[in-house]
Amino acid sequence: MEPRFFAFDPRPIRRALFVGACVLAILSARALAEARNVGHSPLVMARVGLTAGLMLAFVFAWHRLRPRPGWGVTLSTRGVQVARPFTGGQLQLSWGQLDSVRRLGRQQDVLGLFLDEGGRVLVTRHLFASRSVFGELAAALEERKPAPRYDA
Repeated sequence: MEPRFFAFDPRPIRRALFVGACVLAILSARALAEARNVGHSPLVMARVGLTAGLMLAFVFAWHRLRPRPGWGVTLSTRGVQVARPFTGGQLQLSWGQLDSVRRLGRQQDVLGLFLDEGGRVLVTRHLFASRSVFGELAAALEERKPAPRYDA
């Protein structure tokens, strides 16, 4: 099996985070202007702190979700290598560690890699550029490790 790489490219999520950060910047500026005009009441200062903190959280997430080389899921003869979106590290799983692979959720938009030890690794569809890329990854994983068939 030749290594296959499925890159993470969450453009819609990044756009939403950027727009949200811009809206929060405007709300922070408005709250600061109100604090300047009305005075430093606790409610106004809490609004300033909350909007500024949320804006910084949105900017942090927007920055961490940028596409990078080698950031995605790699399938090889050794196993599956999954990049972690926020920590920047790689999670290496051998085929022997994987018990099964299943699609989860109402819209089947989460791919669950269930481990023999009882843990699981979830890969969500929104991390990929399109549904077709996510579908290809899911099909390749399900081909190698099919979901268990339960007797009725």
